[in-house]
Amino acid sequence: MSTAGTSSVRPADRSASQRGLLRKLRLWTGQVLFLYALMHFLNHAFGIRSVEAMEQASKFLLDPWQSFPGQVLLYGSLLIHAGLGLRAFYRRRHLRIPVTEAVQLSLGLAIPLLLIAHGAGVRYAESVQDLDVDYARVIHTYWVADTVFGLPRQLLLLIVVWIHGCIGIRAWLRTKQWYARAVPALTAAATLIPVLAILGFINAGLDMRELAAANPALLPPNVIDVPGTAQAQKAAAVGRFVDGLTLAYALLLAGVVGLRAARDWHATRFRSVRITYPGGRVVTVPAGYSVLEASRWGGIPHASVCGGRGRCSTCRVDVMAGGETLPPAGPDEQRLLSRIGAPPSVRLACQIRPENDLAVVPLVHSATAAQRRGSPPGLPAGGRREAEVAALFVDLRQSTRLADDRLPYDTLFIVERYIKAVSAAVRLCGGHVTNIAGDGVMSVFGVEGPARDAARDAFRAALGIWDGIEALNGELHRELSEPLKVGIGLHVGVAVVGVHWTGAMEDMPFLGDTGNVAARLEAQTKRLDATLVASKEAVLLVADGPALPDFSAVMLPGKQEPVEAAAFRESDELRALVNVATPA
Repeated sequence: MSTAGTSSVRPADRSASQRGLLRKLRLWTGQVLFLYALMHFLNHAFGIRSVEAMEQASKFLLDPWQSFPGQVLLYGSLLIHAGLGLRAFYRRRHLRIPVTEAVQLSLGLAIPLLLIAHGAGVRYAESVQDLDVDYARVIHTYWVADTVFGLPRQLLLLIVVWIHGCIGIRAWLRTKQWYARAVPALTAAATLIPVLAILGFINAGLDMRELAAANPALLPPNVIDVPGTAQAQKAAAVGRFVDGLTLAYALLLAGVVGLRAARDWHATRFRSVRITYPGGRVVTVPAGYSVLEASRWGGIPHASVCGGRGRCSTCRVDVMAGGETLPPAGPDEQRLLSRIGAPPSVRLACQIRPENDLAVVPLVHSATAAQRRGSPPGLPAGGRREAEVAALFVDLRQSTRLADDRLPYDTLFIVERYIKAVSAAVRLCGGHVTNIAGDGVMSVFGVEGPARDAARDAFRAALGIWDGIEALNGELHRELSEPLKVGIGLHVGVAVVGVHWTGAMEDMPFLGDTGNVAARLEAQTKRLDATLVASKEAVLLVADGPALPDFSAVMLPGKQEPVEAAAFRESDELRALVNVATPA
C-alpha cells in the first residue's frame, strides 16, 4: 500500500503550519471582537445626549450583531479567541516577559471575569428567560440597582477591554510600513473614543438616577424587578447563571495554572536543554521553551518587536550549533526569512523550541540606554558659555537603499546599530552627541578643555567611527547587500554651548557657525571621494612635525570665501595624524 500521499507532509511541517493557522485565527477573532467593542463604545458615546439616543443609535451600531450571522460571528470569535488565549497562556513557559505583554496577558485573562456578568447575563436573559433587556434596563441596573459592585465592574470592563484591544491592534499594525505615519491619528482615536464612551455612560447613568429619584413612575416597566413577580424570578435565575458561569471560568483558569505547574515540574525534572549564547553564557531551560523564552528566562537582552508572534524578524538568531536537530521553518517563518534574505542558519527565536542543546547568536541587539548622571565638569546644568569646540558631523551614505526589500524594523535595526557605533565612539573620546536627525549625527568636543584637546578627541572619535563602521560591516555582512559607508566632517571654532539633562538623555546644544561648517564639510566627502574632510584649523591643532596632509580650497554653501580642508581617503592617513597604530 502506497504511503506517498500521507508522508509528503512531515509532522514538523504540519505542526508549524497549525501554529501559524492558530496565530492567524487568534488575530482574526481578535479583530472581530475589537470591531464589536469599537461599535459598542461609539454607541455609548450617544449617552452624552440621552438614553433614548443610545437606544436609537444601537439600531445601526449593535442590531447587526444581533442577527443570526452576527451572533455566530461574535460569539464564535469570543469562544475561539478566549480558548486560544488560554492555550497561549498554557504554552507560555514563564512570565518573565516585557511589561506590555504582561499587561495584555493579565487584562485578557481578566476580561471574561468582568464580561460574564454583562455579556453572558444579557444574552441568557434575552434568549432563555425572555427578558426585555434594553439600554434603559442596563443603565438602571448599574446606576440605581447595583451601584456597589455592578457599576465599578462595568467601568473597569470598559477600560480593560479597550486597553487589551489597543495593545493587540498595535502589535499587529506596528510592522506595517505606513504605521509610523498613522501613529498620531491612531493615538488620538484611541484616546478620544473611550473618553467619549465613558462620558456617555456616565451622563446616561446620572440622568437615569435623577429620574429614578424624582419620579420612579416614569421609569419603563422592564427596568424594575418587583419582588415576587415573574420578572424578578427570571432576574434571579439570570443572577444564578452568571454566578455559576463565573465560577466555572475561575476553575478553568485555575486548572490551566495547575497544568502549567505540573508540566514545568515534569520538564524540569526529566528534560532540559542548554542554550549557549555569545560570551559562553549558558541558559538551561526545560525542553519546549522557545529560544526567545529562554533568553528572557536567563535575563539575556533579546529584541522582539512583535512580542514573539512571528510577525517581524527582530528576534532572529544565527544557529551556530545544533541546528540540524531543529524542525524546519514553517511556511510563515520561511516566508519572513526569505523576504529579508536570511541564510539557512538564521531562524526566528520565537518559533524554534529546541529539544536538544543549541548555540545561538542573537542578530538584533536589544536597545539599551546608558544612564547618565550630573552635568559635565565645568558647565553647570542649565548654564551657557562661549567656548572653542570641535564639531563632528557624520552621515550615512545612500541610506535610502537600506529600506529596499527589508521590513521596516530590519532597516531600523541597521540604522540603530550605525547610530550606536557612532555615539559610542564619540562618547569614548569624551564628546557629546548633540543631535540625531535621521542618520545624521552631530557631536561636540571641548566643553571641558582647550581647543587642542577638543580637536584631538574629535579626530580620535572620527577614527573610532571609521573602524566601528568597518567592524559593523563585518558583523552584518549577511544582512547587507553592500557595505555601509559614511561621510564625516570636522571643524573647530567658537560656539555658545549650553547643557540640560532630560532623564537618561543628554541634550547639549551649541550655537554658532562651527556645526554648520562641519556639516557642509561632510557634504564635500562625496565630491572628493573621501570618508573624512576636516578644516585646516582643526588639522593644524593636532598635526605634529612637518608632515601635513594636502589642503585644498573648497567652497561651502553660504560662505563668501573658500575654506581650506584636508581629505582623508584611507584610515591609515588619519592614524598617522593622531599617532594611533594600525591594529594587528
